[in-house]
Amino acid sequence: MKIEKQLIAKCIEGDRRAQLRLYDLCYSYMMSICIRYCRDQQEAGSRLNLSFLKVLQNLDKFDNTGSFNAWISKITLRSIIDEFRSQQRHYQHHEYHGEAVNDLAWDQQEYSRVDQEADTEYILKAINQLPPMDKLVFNMFAIDGYTHKEIAAQLNISIGTSKWHVHEARKSIKANLLQSPKTASLK
Repeated sequence: MKIEKQLIAKCIEGDRRAQLRLYDLCYSYMMSICIRYCRDQQEAGSRLNLSFLKVLQNLDKFDNTGSFNAWISKITLRSIIDEFRSQQRHYQHHEYHGEAVNDLAWDQQEYSRVDQEADTEYILKAINQLPPMDKLVFNMFAIDGYTHKEIAAQLNISIGTSKWHVHEARKSIKANLLQSPKTASLK
C-alpha cells in the first residue's frame, strides 16, 4: 500500500475527507492484523478503530523514510497488546518448564490427512477457538515472529508463561485439526 505524502499532510491538518480516505486505504491491511488476534469480527472492528485513532494521533511522527505498512502494523499490534494488558487480570498465568516438542509431533498419516482435508479457513477457525491469551501469544510467536523474551516483555508475563501459552495453543490446534473438517464443530 502506497500512501502519498500529500494525503498524510492533509490528515495531520485534520481534513476529515483525507482521514476517511486513509482509513479506506488502510482498512484491509489493519483488519487482517486485528482478525488474527480477536475473537470475532466485531471485536476486530473495534480494535481496528482504536488502532486507527492512534495512527491519526501519531501521524505527525511518521517520518516517511520507512514502510508505512510496517509503521501501522506496529501501532495496530501495540494497540491490541495494550488492550490485553488492561484486561490481563482476567487471564491465568502458567509456568511451563518442559519440552513442548515430543507430544506435538505429527505422524505422517495425520499430516497427510490434515493437508488434504483442511483449508485455510478451517485452520483459521481452529486458531480462533483458542482462549484469548493463548491466541495472542501464539499469533505473536508463530505468525509475527516475536521471541518468547519479547512476548514476555510486551505482555508483562514470564518467558515460561509465554512458552506455556504457545504449547497449549499448539496442542488445541492440533486436536482441532485432527478432527475431520467435514464433521468437526468448529464455529
